Amino acid sequence: MQIGKVRMRPVIEMGEFRLPSRMFVEGITFEDIEPHRHWLSPQFIDSETGDFRLSQHAWLIEANGNRIVVDPCVGHRRHRPLVPFYHMIDSPLLERLEALGVSPAGVDYVFCTHLHLDHVGWNTRLKDGRYVPTFPNARYLIPRLEDEYWRRELTGELPEAERYNAGVYTECIQPIVEAGLADLVDEGICIADCLTLIKAAGHTIGHMAGLLESAGEGAVLAGDAIHHPLQVLYPDRHMQAFDPVQAQITRHNLLDLCVEKDYWFAPAHFRAPHLCKVSKSDGNYRMEWA
Repeated sequence: MQIGKVRMRPVIEMGEFRLPSRMFVEGITFEDIEPHRHWLSPQFIDSETGDFRLSQHAWLIEANGNRIVVDPCVGHRRHRPLVPFYHMIDSPLLERLEALGVSPAGVDYVFCTHLHLDHVGWNTRLKDGRYVPTFPNARYLIPRLEDEYWRRELTGELPEAERYNAGVYTECIQPIVEAGLADLVDEGICIADCLTLIKAAGHTIGHMAGLLESAGEGAVLAGDAIHHPLQVLYPDRHMQAFDPVQAQITRHNLLDLCVEKDYWFAPAHFRAPHLCKVSKSDGNYRMEWA
């Protein structure tokens, strides 16, 4: 995608994984899905099981001489037994990044919207038996509240409900901090004169989004504020989240921002074409795919 003078491309780690719809959206019914089945199926929903079909990808932004990687996925051969579809996967992300003409050494910034295992995996890679930064010349932008929450793993204080994310801070964040490459950030910081970090809490305590703007055009890189197109159509339905009420507010805020400014909406898990325009009529959101 060309956003003004900025180029933005998805870097695919997994073209598809599937999750039961009930894991994310409470109370979705056949009647909710049926009016949209003609475009939801088969790309975004399995017509037989109703399972969500999702993508695992990072975003590569090239702007003003800078290269930015947003949400660097799961990583290669990571031990994640509590999340079976991510456990010990063979990740092609670096090869696909290089196929787009970008080497790890050529990345200037890495922005992690939050610190779940599928958004920080390629922050580091295994070398000579230890984890080292994958992008040695990059500044890693990490939401400050996320760091404060998840670093409790180091002292054994991670809540039981978060055990699926165990080991992630030790492997994917701490090596960056020790290398002096981590910048703990708050809302409002702008990088490469085009990407402003904005609050998008709810899914996690300190989740942030990226507001990409160039030459009168824009996109909202929403991370996990919304996982699936059905959550655009039904943003008031609760989903699994650290703070479900705040997550609902965030969904509306980000969608309304896209409506108001006619910006693209680009979450982390929409399958191809990965991003859409959003409109609103009579209080209901609608989508138009790229």
